[in-house]
Amino acid sequence: MDFVIYIRVFTAALAFSLFLTPAVRRVALKLGIVDRPDKNLKSHSAPVAYLGGIAIFLSFLGVLLIVSRGKLSGFHGLILGSGIIFALGLIDDLKKLSVPLKFIVQSCAAIVLVLSGIRVDFLGSPVLNIIVSVLWTVGITNAFNLLDIMDGLSSGVAIIACFVYFALGIAHGSIFSPTASLALAGACLGFLIFNFPPAKIFMGDAGSLFLGFMLAALSMTESYTSQNKLAVFVPFLILGVPLFDTLFVMCMRLRQGKPVYYGSPDHFPLRLRRAGLSVRQVLFVSYSAAVLLGAAGFAVTLLSPVMSVVLFSFILVFALFAAVKLSQTG
Repeated sequence: MDFVIYIRVFTAALAFSLFLTPAVRRVALKLGIVDRPDKNLKSHSAPVAYLGGIAIFLSFLGVLLIVSRGKLSGFHGLILGSGIIFALGLIDDLKKLSVPLKFIVQSCAAIVLVLSGIRVDFLGSPVLNIIVSVLWTVGITNAFNLLDIMDGLSSGVAIIACFVYFALGIAHGSIFSPTASLALAGACLGFLIFNFPPAKIFMGDAGSLFLGFMLAALSMTESYTSQNKLAVFVPFLILGVPLFDTLFVMCMRLRQGKPVYYGSPDHFPLRLRRAGLSVRQVLFVSYSAAVLLGAAGFAVTLLSPVMSVVLFSFILVFALFAAVKLSQTG
């Protein structure tokens, strides 16, 4: 595909999102669909409009419809699965759903994705490939949902991951992943302009669950093993920021004897805030980590197995060191 087409895909998604985000905000404010501050996790000074995920989803979907000229061949599983996730998140934004129900629906959406052909295939057993694909999709979907606890955080990290997937797709000569990646990046950037601190609108679960699902799906549309078998772990690096936060929060809650699926101020961005960093400084740290991990992921596809082990080991040691230091913050 010509690079001019890719530019058009990105700018079209950006334009849609720039138009839809303030429109959705006005509707949310008029209907009173706002996120109100509390004394726990929600520290914003005034109610903020919700439902920004609608703008992200519709911008992404609109561009794919234009690119595919209404024929969603190759995109059908992605659209159907992400539509289920988006609907789940939207309903949860309006009326809180139970955790078991959300996991069941997320698993069904992941199965739709797998049945459409978007799944891992590096394991010897087809059954194992399906199981791992579903677990990975549900895990990343919820990781981005958990990461959405600060203005500009989840959408900014998602944009960086999208550009890494775009670069990988171009390097491997594919069309599907670069197109979807740029459409998602443009949709997120248009939203981020209104979500950057101080946020004028939040994406809600409709947005964060959709982003996680999409990035999990994109991670399974690429082949990472042209140089070495260890490259199958590249998605763990590209999505390292939400994965680190999820694992860190789970460990902290288990250590405190709290259920892992309930909200708490243990997220690493919130701990960095309590350590004295401003919101924008936390975003800079998070974005920088996402860029470095994305670059490392791309590098692994070019490195030998030995050098990949060295790089993975260094990142793992640093992540453990960071987790220990963060656990010591108040």
